[in-house]
Amino acid sequence: METLVQDPFASKGVEYLICLAFLGSLPAYWRHLNRPARLGMETAEEPVLSGWFHLPARAAFHAGHTWAAPAGPGRFRVGLDDFAQKLLGSPGAVALPAVGSRLQRGDRGFAIDVSGSRFDLPAPVAGRVVARNEAALRDPSLLADPYGAGWLLEVRPSRWGSGLRSLMQGRSAREWLGRAEEALRLRMSPEVGAVLQDGGVPVPGIARALDEDGWEKLARELLARG
Repeated sequence: METLVQDPFASKGVEYLICLAFLGSLPAYWRHLNRPARLGMETAEEPVLSGWFHLPARAAFHAGHTWAAPAGPGRFRVGLDDFAQKLLGSPGAVALPAVGSRLQRGDRGFAIDVSGSRFDLPAPVAGRVVARNEAALRDPSLLADPYGAGWLLEVRPSRWGSGLRSLMQGRSAREWLGRAEEALRLRMSPEVGAVLQDGGVPVPGIARALDEDGWEKLARELLARG
């Protein structure tokens, strides 16, 4: 009877192929685990920190401290940014344009009322309003989460391709927000600055904390600096 001899190298070859296939799949698996979630969808991405303020990687920013991010086929979700939210504090009311309204980039997109003072903020993109955050209208405290539950409008842009190109993203957005943060630092008293430099972060309504009497003027000045 013929004796069958198993070739050990044949089985080793299979093991090597399995290992190579596993190693080859790792980059795709890693990209899957770390892919950015779309802002405005059910799973919001983790915000990127830029100094004291949140700066989501997928959002693009207008110099008037508003943002826009893709929120589904042919639409952007927009709102005020974290700098404006922390500078002004919790609003008492929110004013939003009606669904169907046309917005022009840089013109008033929405307004918030803080302690009886109205602050108009610019639309970051041009287009037609297709949805409003009715929950934020009923409960303005949601704006404390400006890139999540505190979004304000959904806009169908006039031209999708040009919607974000005129806004700041990535490095340019971080540098711009860094300049806004520096302007804020310059207005701080030594005592407040020391606390923040020691690991603290600005509390919502920091304009009032810096200048109780002139907080409105200070807030408008800092928002206008862009």
